[in-house]
Amino acid sequence: GATAMRNVILSISLIAVSSLLPACTCIARDAETYRQDTRSLVETRNSALKECYDAALVTDPNISGEVVVNFTVEKKTGKIINTAVNEGSTAPSSLGDCIVDAIDGMTLDPFDQRDGEATFTWRFQANPPAA
Repeated sequence: GATAMRNVILSISLIAVSSLLPACTCIARDAETYRQDTRSLVETRNSALKECYDAALVTDPNISGEVVVNFTVEKKTGKIINTAVNEGSTAPSSLGDCIVDAIDGMTLDPFDQRDGEATFTWRFQANPPAA
């Protein structure tokens, strides 16, 4: 239709939680690499996130706002866990819930020897109809 999604990741913060572990074959990314690898993983779901927004547009063709999602990248498995919409979100909760469902359980490969705490923000804006 005339509306399309522009999803912009406004901010990504990922904090690697340091811990002392015995020697293992897993890797220890620096903070920037951890951030980039996690972003790349989440971006593989862009088509699913677009589907979330397209479904929301059916209900409200002018829907817009931000969805802020917090999650943990679990050490030793790389699995995205504890995924939840942050109270700072301004988009309808149904859109946030759809995004949580789309990324929850994804796996970062190779995994890291540390947990990573992440916050991702997406801004959704309906394009105005053509004149």
